Formats: sequence, C-alpha cells, structure tokens
Amino acid sequence: MKRILVVDDDTDILNLVKTILALNSYAVETIADWKQLNNAIESFRPHLILLDISLSGASGLDLCDELKKAENTMHIPVVLFSANVEMAKRVSECGAVDYIAKPFSIKDLLVIIEKNS
Repeated sequence: MKRILVVDDDTDILNLVKTILALNSYAVETIADWKQLNNAIESFRPHLILLDISLSGASGLDLCDELKKAENTMHIPVVLFSANVEMAKRVSECGAVDYIAKPFSIKDLLVIIEKNS
C-alpha cells in the first residue's frame, strides 16, 4: 500500500484529503504543523508528500527545497498544492514533481497522486 504524507495547516483540507485517499486504498498520515515534517517522514516513510505552499510560519516551497537537498529525503516525490495559482509557476524551482490547485476535484487529486506515487 502506498503511503502518502499530507502537510497542511488547514485541518478541513487534511481531513478531506485523508478520507479521499484512504477510500482509494492509500495509507495516509496528516500533519498540520510543518515542524513535525521530519519526524513524520522518519516514522511514516512516505512514498509521496503532498505539501501545501502556504503554511503558518513556513513556505512549502522552502520546505520542498530542503527535502530535495537532503540525502535521506531527496528520493521522495513532492506534490505541492495551493489556492494561489500563481505558485504553479514556481513548482519546478524547488524540485516538486507536480502541483494541485485548490480547490481541487477528487478526480484531479487522485490522478496526480497515482501518477507521482
């Protein structure tokens, strides 16, 4: 079973994404506090990270960049998501494999997750 780690400070988004992915046979771990990211990666060992760009106190773009530079996490695909569609242009700058615009459809979410996990 593919493991997906979802990072967003909006608990409604976390609950929605967790439900959708769990119903589609993914193991899902969610975190609302980006400071827990490294611990969650170490304990959950995700196949893919779904990371919000706009987090309280941090930039998902910067976190993605750090993940892609670190030897122990550079192999994990990162999909960024945001309500700011202008951010889609910056996805490749940090090494993310894809981007999902909020609000997203369930179908689009599942297609992008399947394509990249």
